[in-house]
Amino acid sequence: MKKIILVSFYFSPCTLTPAQRITYWAQNFHRFGFYPIVVTRAWNKDLKTHLDTKVPFGKEIEVQKFPNFEVHYLPFQPGILDWTYRRFGEGKLRPIFLLTKLLDVLMAQFTLAFTSYSNFLPHLHKLTQEENPEKMLISGEPFYLFRLGYKLRRKFGISWIADYRDDWSTNELQMEKGGSRIRKWVAKLESNYEKKWVGTADSVISVSQAYTRRICDFLKKPGITIQNGFEESLLDLPEVGLYDQFTVMYSGVLYPSQEIRLILEILEICTKQNRPFNLIFLGAGFDFKEKKRIEALVPKHLRSFVEVTDRFPRQDAIQLLQKAHVLLGIAYGNMKGIPSSKLYEYLAIGKPVFLCPTDNDVMEGILKETELGFFARNAEEGVEVILALQELYTKNEKVLQFKESSRGKVRKYSRIHQLEKLADYLGK
Repeated sequence: MKKIILVSFYFSPCTLTPAQRITYWAQNFHRFGFYPIVVTRAWNKDLKTHLDTKVPFGKEIEVQKFPNFEVHYLPFQPGILDWTYRRFGEGKLRPIFLLTKLLDVLMAQFTLAFTSYSNFLPHLHKLTQEENPEKMLISGEPFYLFRLGYKLRRKFGISWIADYRDDWSTNELQMEKGGSRIRKWVAKLESNYEKKWVGTADSVISVSQAYTRRICDFLKKPGITIQNGFEESLLDLPEVGLYDQFTVMYSGVLYPSQEIRLILEILEICTKQNRPFNLIFLGAGFDFKEKKRIEALVPKHLRSFVEVTDRFPRQDAIQLLQKAHVLLGIAYGNMKGIPSSKLYEYLAIGKPVFLCPTDNDVMEGILKETELGFFARNAEEGVEVILALQELYTKNEKVLQFKESSRGKVRKYSRIHQLEKLADYLGK
């Protein structure tokens, strides 16, 4: 089998969404003739908040070998940026963290020695010499991991590929923000890093056509779109009972660009019409700032209908999604090309998906193709959707037909289908 090194900051037993993509690849690449060697950081799987990801963990390198892949867990010691964030990132002394961030950006052009992944490069040096892999795939974020590929290409001539879960200096959110001179200077510096470091890669991977096209145009590199997808096992989940009260559920952390005022306005109108529903933001409490934003937007008289939960283990979260009547998607403001990773779990679960507000873009396209989507651009449309879905659930046979009719259409978004596409690309 061909050896391939997969470098990722996130990997099982980490339960965060970024870990799922690379973990699945590692476990299944052997089906296409590859033997993956994963290099990652040591993880404590019990993560309750964002700060838990920055706590020191592990003392020695641990290598776990499985029949078809192996994982090298490197001890995690927070670098200056993570160390400072834990102490000052969200408090009155946040300017100390911002100054450290500037220092971190400056030092990245010379060394990663003061980062939270300072031990990656020496281990990869040794591993590359011992294993002589055919290829190396490096997954970002953190995007500074791409510097590892740059260094190893220069020293050993290794063939490597940059896997972008998001885009970096071409990210629309970054481009849309005006910001201070310092912020623009940082963006320019990181743009230069990206061109220099990823300029040594053979090609790039990203998760949507818009991302891939934007990155490839910027770097003048070839690339391929490999969507996040879902595990096919999710298609065979046993049925669970629904909540007693009609429930709309969003899964995961919200981003500042995701606007929830529309769904709250729809809830307000439905409540006045005596057709209320429960609105649950499942796991959004993982990000304290976003939890506060959500709670601040909910009027007092609607608070009994809205819940923001802490993070659940993934299997528990999926069971809760199964109990909901409707799964909620929310556009990322005016940004395009963003396929929420949770969207793929929604497809596999087979519930009606309410995109509110809709993105008029990739998520709407996927949901229309799979016939699972319902869309709202304003409150009037949204109320019509909710009332229609409430009516749908009064006819159980219609709900079952709705789910079954989507099965064949969603399979192309399974992770195994996407991995087969990637393996074929790597084998060329």
